[in-house]
Amino acid sequence: MLACSLRARPHNRRGLSVAFDLPASKGPIRDLATEAGHTLGFALQAIGATVVATLRGRLSLGETLGQVVFIGRVSTGPALLLMIPVGVFIAVSVGELAGRIGAGGYSGAVVAFIIVGQASALVSALMMAGVAGSAICTDLGSRKIREEVDAIEVMGLNVIERLVAPRVAAGIIVSIMLCSLITVVGVGACYAYHIYVQHLPAGAFMATFSQYGRMSDFIMALVKAAVFALISTIVACFKGLHARGGPRGVADAVNEAVVIAFALVFVFNTVLSQLYTVIVPAVGAY
Repeated sequence: MLACSLRARPHNRRGLSVAFDLPASKGPIRDLATEAGHTLGFALQAIGATVVATLRGRLSLGETLGQVVFIGRVSTGPALLLMIPVGVFIAVSVGELAGRIGAGGYSGAVVAFIIVGQASALVSALMMAGVAGSAICTDLGSRKIREEVDAIEVMGLNVIERLVAPRVAAGIIVSIMLCSLITVVGVGACYAYHIYVQHLPAGAFMATFSQYGRMSDFIMALVKAAVFALISTIVACFKGLHARGGPRGVADAVNEAVVIAFALVFVFNTVLSQLYTVIVPAVGAY
């Protein structure tokens, strides 16, 4: 893995260093530690620039809306195509297990827990990291090797505010909307399978779903989706802005961005899920 150290070039007119040179490799362990530290620093810069640009009205609405349309276009179709079979698989597994233990009437509760609480946010995260993240990294990496990023700096503009902040904001917006849509599609697929394939009573499914499915679960899913989108877009932007070595270097940066984003998503999902179970008490037993 390439070391992506943030050794800054000259600062822009706002005093924020955003262009960086890549030092020579000093060993895998040291390179990994250096990259992790500078990725964290870049993340803090990106979050700060996004918040400041939004509050002060400097966030480019045209660029942000363009990124919303772009990310939504490349992510929505694959997400729905993935969620429909996932929903059917969950329905089949739940129905078979519930039938064995005589708890077929609680299938709605299990669907509420699995799809609303976990699957919708994770599927959204996979789309953001694998589809949208790779597209963002490719775009910024291509700009980097064509020296467009250097040209923006020469003009005295803030690269993070101009290129990173709109993509971070757009990623969060699309991920929240995508998570909502995925939840509806997943629950609908499970409901249709239980009613029209397994011929279970619709009332029992909806009763247990409404009893055990809580609004706080859905809100937590949206929070997870926003956090996962933030992670995926920041990693993609970091890797794209530090790509080097021509088209092959961009391809390597895309691969690294997707792998790192996937790993961080699962780590943060575990942390957020545990925090949620501590903060919000469980309702009954699933």
